[in-house]
Amino acid sequence: MRIYSRIKILDSIRGIAALVVLYHHIFKLNKKIFQNNLTSTWFDIFDYVSSLNKEAVLLFFIISGFSIGLSVSKRPINTKKSLNTYIYKRLKRILPIYWISIALAFVIGFVLNILYLKDFNIINFIGNLFFLQTSASIAESWVVPYGLNGPLWSLAFEMFFYLAFPIAYILNKKYLLKTNLNVKYIVFIFIILIGIIFNKKIFFVPYFLFLAGFITWIQGYISSKYFTLWQKNNLFFITNFMIGLMSIIFHNYIPSDTLLVIGKGMFLNGIFYFSMLFFENKNFDKTQNIINKLFFKIGEGSYAIYALHYPFLIFFEMKKIDLMYQLLFIPPFIVVCYFLEKRSIQWKLKFLELNYLKPLQLLKK
Repeated sequence: MRIYSRIKILDSIRGIAALVVLYHHIFKLNKKIFQNNLTSTWFDIFDYVSSLNKEAVLLFFIISGFSIGLSVSKRPINTKKSLNTYIYKRLKRILPIYWISIALAFVIGFVLNILYLKDFNIINFIGNLFFLQTSASIAESWVVPYGLNGPLWSLAFEMFFYLAFPIAYILNKKYLLKTNLNVKYIVFIFIILIGIIFNKKIFFVPYFLFLAGFITWIQGYISSKYFTLWQKNNLFFITNFMIGLMSIIFHNYIPSDTLLVIGKGMFLNGIFYFSMLFFENKNFDKTQNIINKLFFKIGEGSYAIYALHYPFLIFFEMKKIDLMYQLLFIPPFIVVCYFLEKRSIQWKLKFLELNYLKPLQLLKK
């Protein structure tokens, strides 16, 4: 097994992705102001950067899968104890900020006197507690992100990835370890296509949609094999890159938005995989250091930035706060998110300790 130090560039990429999402929502909610104060060329540039919002979220998925790959290489999921530890750490990582984001959405809704909207009702609240929310743009959604906090849709995907991974990991280790990667991948794609057809033709089930996102996440996991086992999969990622590129070029001929997003995930995974090989080269340490100096700290607070920014922007929009004051709010907000995320990781959640730490302590005896 390969010994490696912390890959700081991952946090920096997270930081960049979080800033793109933050910028996208500021731009979207103030689009007329940008349009009235920019030349058509500059507006088109700003608009294009804003349109990379979904790609930024896909990057979050890729890095999440990659990071889990690094984690399980050190602590394999091969016993009940290790499975317990894995679940405990994932829940402890995601839940505190998630609960704060829901509480913040409620407070902003109360202040704005909009709690009567269906986004705030008890069914939607319970659905979000169980991570069943999907984007409000999907007409068939069971529940939508709570309290108009749109970015919460992707956290339902993330929780699904965290919980589905041990199942895939254990099944692969027990029954599919000797099966060729490409064969497993093609079978997985086939299963996803069945899920897409089921959702479109029969009955919408959010888990099938989450499964479609899992293919992007699992490619990030496969990327990590180089950093843990020196295992290169160049042809695999070149193929994915080319398929993804073709899906983007000929997107008008793709009958499903989900298929297009999968294609974009393939394309980005190809870029991510070869970029990580690029950054490992010592000749590019200076480039990596510059990126880390600019974005590493932001990356350490990226989850909080992502989950908490939108309720504030909704407040600014409904209260007609000037764009200049919104922009002045962003730097202290990012700083607070950094400290909040660092602190939240240290919080001891009694519910998780009771259900995960206690069983672990009993196993040690």
